[in-house]
Amino acid sequence: MTTAREIIDYMESLRNDEQREILMRFFKTAPGEYGYGDKFLGLKVPQTREVVKAAKDTPLSEIPELLMSPWHEVRLCGLLLLVEKFERLTTKRLINDAEAVRKRDEIVNFYLKFAERANNWDLVDLSVPKIIGHWLLLPTVLGGGEIGLHQDYKLKTLDALAKSDNLWKQRMSIVCTWKTSQQGDPSWCLRYAEIHLHHLHDLMHKAVGWMLREMGKRVSMDLLRDFLRQHVHEMPRTTLRYAIEKMTVEERRQWMAVPTEGNRPYAEHKAKAFSFAGKPIPDFVDIILNDKEKSDEAMYYLLHHRLNRPLHERFETYRHQLWDDFEDVVEDFFLYLREGKDGRNRTPYQSLRQIKKRESFESWLLNTFRNYLSNQADTERRIGTTTITNECHPSDFSASPITDEQQLSVASQLIAYAHQVFYPRGRFIFLRSLLTLLNKQKALPDKEIAEALQMTHLAYRVMAHRMKGNLATFRQRLLQGEHLRLDDEHQQMASHIYNDFTNLYTTLVTYYTQTIETLRCRDAIKHLRQQYYDSTGFMLHEPSPDDGSVTITPHAFWHKLSRWLLL
Repeated sequence: MTTAREIIDYMESLRNDEQREILMRFFKTAPGEYGYGDKFLGLKVPQTREVVKAAKDTPLSEIPELLMSPWHEVRLCGLLLLVEKFERLTTKRLINDAEAVRKRDEIVNFYLKFAERANNWDLVDLSVPKIIGHWLLLPTVLGGGEIGLHQDYKLKTLDALAKSDNLWKQRMSIVCTWKTSQQGDPSWCLRYAEIHLHHLHDLMHKAVGWMLREMGKRVSMDLLRDFLRQHVHEMPRTTLRYAIEKMTVEERRQWMAVPTEGNRPYAEHKAKAFSFAGKPIPDFVDIILNDKEKSDEAMYYLLHHRLNRPLHERFETYRHQLWDDFEDVVEDFFLYLREGKDGRNRTPYQSLRQIKKRESFESWLLNTFRNYLSNQADTERRIGTTTITNECHPSDFSASPITDEQQLSVASQLIAYAHQVFYPRGRFIFLRSLLTLLNKQKALPDKEIAEALQMTHLAYRVMAHRMKGNLATFRQRLLQGEHLRLDDEHQQMASHIYNDFTNLYTTLVTYYTQTIETLRCRDAIKHLRQQYYDSTGFMLHEPSPDDGSVTITPHAFWHKLSRWLLL
């Protein structure tokens, strides 16, 4: 047999209806199941392999007809023919042979072109490790003009599979690492296990756990344990059970006893996982110190994904002493690392150059976070228990508190100042923050606001962080009796806020609305506000029905503003 038609006719002659019903149930072909619509002849895998052995000289040009067949076993035959052709080109004598390299690359491109036809787990598992997985270890000319490993090109190829919305392509990206782990290279497995860790499908949970188990068995159980220590709290239980199968009964019991915190949405995780997934912790030091384009992204990834659990454990120690929730504290800590205190002092990033052993970077980061939490708790405790006077520096305290009128004067001038000097985006951020403080309800998420403002989330956070520092400085000056120079319009605004304090909420909404109208992204923000209204039943920055009307005293507002500026 050397043509597709001959192969198909022969396989159809072997049809077994009784076995066909068993296979259709086994491969989940009922409506709503992952194999829905697949058709079977009822052949077992050994029978298909016998066909492959007899048809091994079938030319590559005939295989597309096999792969496009509606019969599951015929497609498997086509894939196994590709495996057989690829393996014949991987003997020691042919590994670096130019003609063999060209033919292997042709098979790899052919396989990727028809990857969607491997549309069930057995088709993927029986083919991808021996073609794509083996190719990762071999010289190639794809991605460059000369024969070489071209790892960057191979990485992009697997990333494209992992990013695909096709379940079977995603499974290919992790299952192909079976071959690399067999050859002692754990990097591919760790990268794609981390990328797919939060996948929603059970078939991917099994595949990730299976590959982790093989990596631990073939490379290092200690490496597997390190991965589990980082991710066990967020791993699906199926993945964990598969990963620890080769461990002792007692150790398996200990890992399964670790509580899970649930699975993050896959789409949210997938968007940020690719650049740094699978990198060892020490490698992040080089990225942060030497790669300006990726340094912030690398640190952001570490804080929000890789080290999220140990950071949360340290946060729990100070939970009752802090006003912000965990996510806000972590983002402020990131900005502290990047900017230093108020953006003026030596940044903690600079201390990284003094670390002698890169392995201690993780400990340094966690200890820095603990110290940051301690300082924040002390600061917020001081603000919450002491009244600031206008007779001394705000960090000092006196027995003579300032009056509500003095507090209100400072607050009104601060709001007028922000409205005068900030560009529309900064003004919008400031007013939105004040409205959120007054309204008690959560405003639109920072990421959505940043997107509407046509900014990156990081740029938005940096801008808000710097603005808080500037406002804190001017508040200190006001408390010390140094009035800001406002033009007539903003002096009137400050007077209006002062005289009409009971309607401060309405006044801020007015300024906020005016600011939206001046932004290029006003339509996007209005759309987000409408989405918020559709999901909650009331418009953003309107009092929640549960809270009733918004009423606030000067002292209460001053206290909230002090917390927001965090002196």
